[in-house]
Amino acid sequence: MSPRPAPVPSWLTAPRTWIMLVTAGSLTVAFVVSAVWWSRSAGTSRFEPAVQILGLLGGITGIVAERWAAGRERRAEALQAIGEELRDNRKILASPPFSAGAAQPARRQVYPRMNLSAVNAALSSAVLSPRRDEALAGMLHDWRNDAEIFNHQLSLAEILAFTNGSDEVLRDLHQGLHSADGPLERMQEHLTALLATPPLTAALAR
Repeated sequence: MSPRPAPVPSWLTAPRTWIMLVTAGSLTVAFVVSAVWWSRSAGTSRFEPAVQILGLLGGITGIVAERWAAGRERRAEALQAIGEELRDNRKILASPPFSAGAAQPARRQVYPRMNLSAVNAALSSAVLSPRRDEALAGMLHDWRNDAEIFNHQLSLAEILAFTNGSDEVLRDLHQGLHSADGPLERMQEHLTALLATPPLTAALAR
């Protein structure tokens, strides 16, 4: 049985890739034609291909600069949104019912959830720089996974509290949430570490 051919990378078949290739190829051909024309022209007629060459160079530079500036702007907006969302999550964990210590009496209650919309949007859109933000992206992936687990644990705790809300069950759930090295403490450590990273610190300082 012959081996299957390797799948074609998705970036090769993406319309954006072909548009970039056609644009770059057209500009390259136009530049070469203008350069040959300029080298074979004489007198004042040499100014026309020279002007075309300068126009092509300006167009290429403008395209590259515009894409670079747009990428930086999207990254800055994403970092600011992530920083504000993480800061809001830290406020949630510092407010009732999470702020109540393990010694406080347990009761049935609905817990607020961790917000993940900005983090999900940034990670799914690949707006972060693969090289510059590699460490931050890894931390955000870990945060998202743990936050989703934390939200799920809160849902299970609410179900147990409202369906089998004995004093013993409520006490165990409350102490488990607020225990040392428990889920609440891990979430707080995640947020502290993320908000201390240079990209998010700089984004929130603007």
